[in-house]
Amino acid sequence: MKLLHVSDWHLGRVTYNESRAIDHDAVLGEIIALARREKPDLIVHSGDLFDHARPSYQDMSKATTVLQELAAVAPVVVVCGNHDSPLLFNVFAQLLGPDSGIHFVDKARAPSDGGILRFPTSDGFVARVAALPFVNANRYVDAFDDPGSWRGDYAERIGRMERALAAGLMSEFDDRRDIAIFAAHQYVGGAHFAGSERPVHASDYYVTNADDLPSVSYAAFGHIHKPQKLPSAKVTGRYAGSPIQLDFGEEGERKSVVLAELHPGRPADIHIFELTGGRPLSRLEGTLEELVAVAPTVGRALCQVTVHTETQHPALAEQVHALLPDAVVVQINEVCADQRLEVLTPEVVAADVEPDLQQLFRDYLTEQGTGGTSADRVMTTFAHVLTAVEEQRQVVLPEEDLLSAPLETDTVTVAKEAAR
Repeated sequence: MKLLHVSDWHLGRVTYNESRAIDHDAVLGEIIALARREKPDLIVHSGDLFDHARPSYQDMSKATTVLQELAAVAPVVVVCGNHDSPLLFNVFAQLLGPDSGIHFVDKARAPSDGGILRFPTSDGFVARVAALPFVNANRYVDAFDDPGSWRGDYAERIGRMERALAAGLMSEFDDRRDIAIFAAHQYVGGAHFAGSERPVHASDYYVTNADDLPSVSYAAFGHIHKPQKLPSAKVTGRYAGSPIQLDFGEEGERKSVVLAELHPGRPADIHIFELTGGRPLSRLEGTLEELVAVAPTVGRALCQVTVHTETQHPALAEQVHALLPDAVVVQINEVCADQRLEVLTPEVVAADVEPDLQQLFRDYLTEQGTGGTSADRVMTTFAHVLTAVEEQRQVVLPEEDLLSAPLETDTVTVAKEAAR
């Protein structure tokens, strides 16, 4: 049998105020075309169908339309991810009914309560799927948890669930006919993060143990956006990853989906199909001259641009957009040389001298910059104010005299011009 594994679509994603709808349209079209061409017996989406728990009508419509297109090819199992709403998944399941080709798994369920799904295939096999949606550490799961221990270690809780599901998978298992599959949305220890994973749900607190994974023909995992093998020597499986580069932490990643050929009693044959439809993300940095050299290679990318200049450039944004006419520039940062102070030399640091207020302020400007004016001028003004405070006298700045004198001069000049 063939299994098509997709994951982490994050429909509704916005990257720096730029909607990713057109990127999703492109890659979802690729996935539908692949499914029609390869004709899998089962399609698994391993979580994070949406980017928000309350998706827009447009995103819900897009999701159901694409899933129905896929369900016309083969049954589809959709596991609830940490960005998805279990309540919304439950509503979808009720609206579609039990005979639908789309199976939404809203929450962790015991094997006797729908935790094991069965799908006969055209070649006479039976795909047995154990599904484990994302489990929040603060959520009690009465189907699995002992009330006296549910506040324990998160990995132990997930391990107990996985062992229970594994037992359900193997109950009355026929190794000549049945194929065991595990679909889950979680962080397995040893997996490599992309730079865009939500830290609260992809941290050591949420790590699970690879040794607890059920022994299956294929494990279809979601949650980690970087496509990769599962960090397990005993289980064949993959993180399918996100179909587009969702944030700049995923810059340069090659996105894909997985087609697994499965046979009872034989290792899975894994095929990776690259997705190319989504616009890439690109971080560019250098002087304007250096950006001119790389601009022809940028194309339609979404770009973060950092430009190094000698002094503040009033028309910088216009020049950057002119350099990258086909790209979407989502952010421009200007780093001005005259707004930065030199870092302390190793000799000064080694002297271990207690810094005074001026030096502390200098260190602050070294990190933060001056926000639009000369660093030397800021330091001179700060020294003038500090000296006045120390000498307990009124602070008088030369700029105060300029506030009135030019106004009077300008008024006379305007009157003379009018008289002419």
